[in-house]
Amino acid sequence: MEKVFLLICITILADRCNIPPKEFTLIGKWKAIESSGLDVSKMFYIDIEDGEEITFEKGNIAIDHLKNKGTYEVFENNLHIVFPKDEYYYIISRHETDPDKMYLTPTDEYYSILCDEGCAFLYKKIQ
Repeated sequence: MEKVFLLICITILADRCNIPPKEFTLIGKWKAIESSGLDVSKMFYIDIEDGEEITFEKGNIAIDHLKNKGTYEVFENNLHIVFPKDEYYYIISRHETDPDKMYLTPTDEYYSILCDEGCAFLYKKIQ
């Protein structure tokens, strides 16, 4: 009986190994869940209760939390978002283990990081 159970467990585990890992894609609805930064020499993390949402659609359409439509462009890890009255620039960093999370680091139009000691926002895909 133990051998049968062991064989079933091995079969299930071997089958799960054949599932390809989920890949990162920007397309979807994202919500800010955490902000982080460096204070002198110590990293800090702050949970965001009701973070802003942004949706990235095919065709380079971006929709913010106020339902404003704009466009976005990605070049390597640089993200440029344009809404009718605002423009945003970020560096995208993928989460180390979860393809449904990403870090957005605010930058200027030359992709120089705005925060002197570093800062980023962790977004989680919600759709």
